[in-house]
Amino acid sequence: MSEERDREVVQRLLSTLADRLEDFLEGDELALETLAEVIEEGGFNAEDLQAAILALRSLSGAGPGVGLVTVDDPPGPGAQRILSAEERDSLSPEAWGFLLDLRRRGSLDAEQFERVLDRLTASGVRPVSVDLAREVAVRVALRANDGELESGHGDGDVAH
Repeated sequence: MSEERDREVVQRLLSTLADRLEDFLEGDELALETLAEVIEEGGFNAEDLQAAILALRSLSGAGPGVGLVTVDDPPGPGAQRILSAEERDSLSPEAWGFLLDLRRRGSLDAEQFERVLDRLTASGVRPVSVDLAREVAVRVALRANDGELESGHGDGDVAH
């Protein structure tokens, strides 16, 4: 299906919806009740309906912006990162929430956020506490050395 054809189909469907709403406004009480029949007769499929829904939501400001998003596109600024299995095993939920909040507020950019996670998972401390997460985040935010994680919590040896 070409992009031009998609646009024409969505425009035709939106025009059909506008006509039915206008008919209803002018007193045709059955205009909305027969909308499903009109959509079916117009040859619209589920994909066409979904595209029209997205267009309406984007116009209302309640949905994603206009344009196609693919898997290759980087996540948007409001996207939440999902922990890997290793990270889930190493960070406490509180530490993860703390780091997400720093990222949300802009205290850490995406690269710094990843650097903090890398250092915390490599630290060997399980589970990582909020205090340790804060300490590492401060060091990364202040652009401390990228060497080994220095722990102020004892000698850093952990029994496995």
